[in-house]
Amino acid sequence: MAQKNSFITTVAIMSIFFIAMGVGTITPALNSIMLAFPDLSVSTIYLTSTLPSLTCIPATLFAGAVAGSKVRFKTLGIIGVALFVVGGVIPFFITDFTMILIARAIFGIGLGIISPIGNAIIIGLYEGEKQASLLGIGTVMMNVGGIILQFLGGALAGIGWNYAFLPHLLGILTLLLVMFFLPEPEKIEHPEGTEKPKIVIKSSIWIVAILFGVVMFIDYPMLMGMSTFLANNNIGGPTTAAIVLAFFTVGGMVGGAIFASVFKFAKRFTVGIGLLFMAVAYVFVLYTGNVALITVGAAFEGIGFSILMPSVFTIVGMTASPQSVPMCASIILAVMNAFAFVSTYWIALIGGITGDAVGGPMFAAMIIAAVGGVIFLFVDPFPQMPKAE
Repeated sequence: MAQKNSFITTVAIMSIFFIAMGVGTITPALNSIMLAFPDLSVSTIYLTSTLPSLTCIPATLFAGAVAGSKVRFKTLGIIGVALFVVGGVIPFFITDFTMILIARAIFGIGLGIISPIGNAIIIGLYEGEKQASLLGIGTVMMNVGGIILQFLGGALAGIGWNYAFLPHLLGILTLLLVMFFLPEPEKIEHPEGTEKPKIVIKSSIWIVAILFGVVMFIDYPMLMGMSTFLANNNIGGPTTAAIVLAFFTVGGMVGGAIFASVFKFAKRFTVGIGLLFMAVAYVFVLYTGNVALITVGAAFEGIGFSILMPSVFTIVGMTASPQSVPMCASIILAVMNAFAFVSTYWIALIGGITGDAVGGPMFAAMIIAAVGGVIFLFVDPFPQMPKAE
């Protein structure tokens, strides 16, 4: 068995993060899928992208409830990655759209199972700066994987719409690494004759989950509205939008890479800094009118988000008992996915109120990020740890 501090162990853990953003693989191919199924509505076609986000929610909660207690992390990892690969690749071989959606639902279940595993294993195996460092690196790997999978999906879609599903085969590498090298955090042993402590989810975890869910209301107006915003302002077309949004992911890599250093020096101010990065991002996007500066804004948005996400899991590690960490991580991710889905209706609501379907939600996101950033400069979201004797 690989030791927890070995290089191959780190690679195995990071391979889980690498495929964690696989839901975006086929996004560049959505137009090609529309052309292949001209009789279907746009909203129906979009289900190929959004359905996995829905089916992953119960799968994430299930994985969190049993991981490390009733089912080994490795077992869950193998099942989840296998469903990711099978559900992800099946649409390459079929043309019945109902079956494609069933495959996407299976894919989402696999994605939901593996979603909490990487963070939970890191929290279970490591402490302190090592833990913060690996959580940050994990965020980097999520973004690297997202870039590579999305690029491959777009490139292969040029051959045929169904070829965009083939990049999910990269999950086979993750499957092999999980099978042979993924470590298992030690189980919490309890003395004979004593009652095994129940998994208790503190109210603070739910508060953190909901607050992080609100971050989706900050993120998604930019992610979903950038193409239209650029076109409406005569700044660029779809290709320009793709390049701009790619820098969101690049910014995410930077944010993940610097998280450990930011947390080490900023500590209680880390969450506020992340939110203020996102607020400044919208200033660049809304008020510069320059594609280069808008691209900088997208990168700032990615940096902010990738500072916030490992911050949240750091709070989980500091707040939750060891046996409840997997379930807490699952709750965070499930609520995040739920808010991501609801953000579509949030954007429509703000657009209806302001009369600006694109700029209105972006402005609202900027205000939420700025207010939240200022609040968390004064409010310490990280629990106080007892001092060592």
